[in-house]
Amino acid sequence: MSQIKTIDGVDTHPDWSHVPAHARHVFICTGPRCTQRGAQQLWKTLRRHLLEHDRIETPGGVLLTRTHCQFPCNLGPVLTVYPETCWYGVHSKADVQRLVEVHLVGGEVVEDLLIRARP
Repeated sequence: MSQIKTIDGVDTHPDWSHVPAHARHVFICTGPRCTQRGAQQLWKTLRRHLLEHDRIETPGGVLLTRTHCQFPCNLGPVLTVYPETCWYGVHSKADVQRLVEVHLVGGEVVEDLLIRARP
């Protein structure tokens, strides 16, 4: 039986000490203003739909991270997708489901949900 190496009682090689497999990194804002606009429930919907498509921490999938404020708060909840650098305003479960199916599974940007920079 192998011994688990620890430093001060903490496992030095747990599963969470490695970067999970993923093709895209998705950040969803759960800061105070986005949370007031439903971000927590939308995060749950996002995670559930990604799991249904087997896209959480898989080689072609998504590393999903909750953040604090990403700006612009008035257009949130804000969700960003990298490496494409797409900033989305997601306002409903339907928006999240479409974003998962079209962008995160299908690979196409969801144009009408994009937050565009001001000129």
